[in-house]
Amino acid sequence: MPASDAPAPGSERDPPPEGGESDRPSVSLTRTDERVLAYLDDVGTDYPAFVASNTGLYVDHVESRLDALDTAGLVERVTGEEVFRVTDAGREALREDCAAWSD
Repeated sequence: MPASDAPAPGSERDPPPEGGESDRPSVSLTRTDERVLAYLDDVGTDYPAFVASNTGLYVDHVESRLDALDTAGLVERVTGEEVFRVTDAGREALREDCAAWSD
């Protein structure tokens, strides 16, 4: 895994409580995930190619991360096309992750 895609320090999620399970998969945000979520939070909705272009990332990598973020419930497809937006859970994950970086 490239260094830029390693999970950010402190970004690992706590395991679900004993005897209970989370309703969505746990995800550790990578730096790419942070960039994608922050970008979508700023612009609202966009195609993967534009997300890649506007964040300086490769399209194939953005597409794979959007699929993972979609599975985790942090982004969602807006239409039948490949148009994504960040969910409330994605905003919360981004806030929690950013808090780990701040003093």
